[in-house]
Formats: sequence, structure tokens, C-alpha cells
Amino acid sequence: MQGVLRLNLLAMQVALVGGCSFLLPSAKQDVDNPWQNFEDAKRSFDAIVPYQTGMDTVRKLGFDPLKTPNMQLLNQSQVVSAVLPSPAQVHDPLPQGIVDCIRAHEGCVGYLMQSSRISRKRIGNFPLDFLNFRRTTLTTGWKFEALIVVVDTMVVFKQWSGQPKIETTELQANPLGPLQGMGETIKPGP
Repeated sequence: MQGVLRLNLLAMQVALVGGCSFLLPSAKQDVDNPWQNFEDAKRSFDAIVPYQTGMDTVRKLGFDPLKTPNMQLLNQSQVVSAVLPSPAQVHDPLPQGIVDCIRAHEGCVGYLMQSSRISRKRIGNFPLDFLNFRRTTLTTGWKFEALIVVVDTMVVFKQWSGQPKIETTELQANPLGPLQGMGETIKPGP
């Protein structure tokens, strides 16, 4: 029995000293959407042509307000605010689709879709991470946002933005390890 206990203790020590990065936590944020990557989303968006594409085609391309999660419906004033956030821009000529949206009043609807796939994974040395001496987090993924403006059933305006490749590394170093935050938690009595 004592031999098994020693063997288990030795295995734990080897695991802790060896790094064991597979024991580090990870997280995934996936906004459900029909696209596997940024390029797929952009390709679907590019197939939409203002004044030629109707809502039936828009739905088939994956921008369906009733089926695509996290799609926001915008009324006419919200569309205008989204496209022209600054009053100073009013002096510039408005895009024809936005002019038509303003004229259509309630016949104008905007579809704002935000799609992303983000993964966060702690990397590095397990003992240093576990004991709070050094934590490194790698964030990867992509984001795509599209605004599609429709008057009646015809697309009149579209715009997009996004990040095709997200890759950031965050390093948190605590020289005192598990004792680092203790000073903040210990408060003098009355």
C-alpha cells in the first residue's frame, strides 16, 4: 500500500515539474453562425449586391434574421445612426441606399449581424500557472460584422467590418505567486 502511495506521489511530482500544459484551462466563445471562418462569412456577404439582391437570396446566404442567432433588427433611424454616427458627416453626400432608406420610413429595415469564433487557452508551465506566478493566455479566432439595409424586400445598402485573424498573448506575472493578492484581502480591524 505504501509503495502505491509513493508511486502516485512521484507521478504527481513528475507531472508538476514536467510542465503539463494540458492541465491548464481553456475557453471557447463561439457565436453560432453558418460560417466556419472569416473568409466564408465575407464570401457570403460579397455575394449580396445592392439593388439586385432580394431577401430570399440574403436568407440563403446565411443572413436570415429568423434563423441566424445574434442578428439585430434596426429601424430606419437606427440604420441612419449606424451609418452616419457623426452630425459632421451629414454634409457629405449620403449613399443612395441610405437616402432610399430615409424615404421609405417604416419600409426600411437594417439587419446587423455579429459573428465570431474566439478561443482562449492558457499556455506555459503548469506549476507556475497553478501557483499564480506566471500565467500566459493565448487568444485566437476571428470576428465579422455586417450591416444589410433592406427597403421592402430589396437590399439597398451594405457594409462590413471585422478581424480576419485574432491572435493575442497576455502575460500576467506575479512575483509573489499565491501571496500576490493577500495584501488586498487582509484588512485591519476596527
